[in-house]
Amino acid sequence: MKRPPLCGREELPTRFAAADLPVRDCVELAAGLASYARTHGLARVEVSGPPAMRELIEEFGFGEVRFVEFHRQPAVDIAAVPRTWRCGQRGLRCLSDQLVDAAKIASRVDTPPSTLAGGTVMRFARHNRLGDALGIVTGLEHYCRDNAVASVAVSGSPILAEVVEVFACKRVSYAPSPSESINGDAIFARSSWSIPWLDRFNHAVTDAFGGRARHRVPPLPLRRAPTPRGEENVVYCQLDARSGTAPSRHSARRLLNQVSAHGEVRVLGGPDTQTYLGEDLIYVRADLPEMVARLLSCRLFVGCDSGLGHLAGCLGVPGLIVSTDDFETTWSFFRGYASLNVIPLAAAEVLLP
Repeated sequence: MKRPPLCGREELPTRFAAADLPVRDCVELAAGLASYARTHGLARVEVSGPPAMRELIEEFGFGEVRFVEFHRQPAVDIAAVPRTWRCGQRGLRCLSDQLVDAAKIASRVDTPPSTLAGGTVMRFARHNRLGDALGIVTGLEHYCRDNAVASVAVSGSPILAEVVEVFACKRVSYAPSPSESINGDAIFARSSWSIPWLDRFNHAVTDAFGGRARHRVPPLPLRRAPTPRGEENVVYCQLDARSGTAPSRHSARRLLNQVSAHGEVRVLGGPDTQTYLGEDLIYVRADLPEMVARLLSCRLFVGCDSGLGHLAGCLGVPGLIVSTDDFETTWSFFRGYASLNVIPLAAAEVLLP
């Protein structure tokens, strides 16, 4: 549900109380608060929190921000502000907008109930890839749990049905031929590109139907864990030619040669990828359950911004996501996965042996 913007400088919050954040988050918060003050013409804002915050404010010379031990109330609780900022200037603007809106954040008690009716079917014609399906099903499942919506259904491509079947969904089902449905694509299109992929649809549904939004949506567990077959000395690579972020053939081949030092390289992809990379590699195609089993047994996953990259993140598979386009955007999509690291292609070519 959209919150009305605050009007008038006197209404902007100027006192903030930060939780015990990691140092990296303290850096971004301090920079964000300074940017927030400059953007809105505020002489100074105050923040309390971990001692590292004081040191960082002094080290970086953020004259617009003053660290205080304790606040005069009211102070905006940073732990209650959506943790959706990211590095870079766009991230500072994103955080600034959130801080402006922070005073209007409702408590859980004040949050109006969701208007999403149980049994609603959302149809997806455009958002029909694996990454989309993971985000849609995960975000919707958590939204329904948090807002006491008994059950909803999704409809569209077969990959949605596979994700519902493979991952543990109690409130989201698949409807192959619904008699009535609403346009899920229209809801998805309104989601923010500045937050992690699994959070996107959760927030989009909240914007459409109200209720509580969850931040840092955790991946769903598997419905049935595959039979362990031990760790294989295999590195799975996914550099799909159809991806909008695929590296050049020369860079891809060099990367594959580098990771071969860590195990037998198998490329996840079909005929397009085979034409793109060459005939002399081992290619693997599998349905979703088999792909889950393969990824869980491999030594490492290396991929670009793709659905299989999100699948690896959901499963906790150790790996690298190579950014060939906009590192900031790629990182924002994948930063919620603890097992994956996002690095620029140039860094991969230098760091891998």
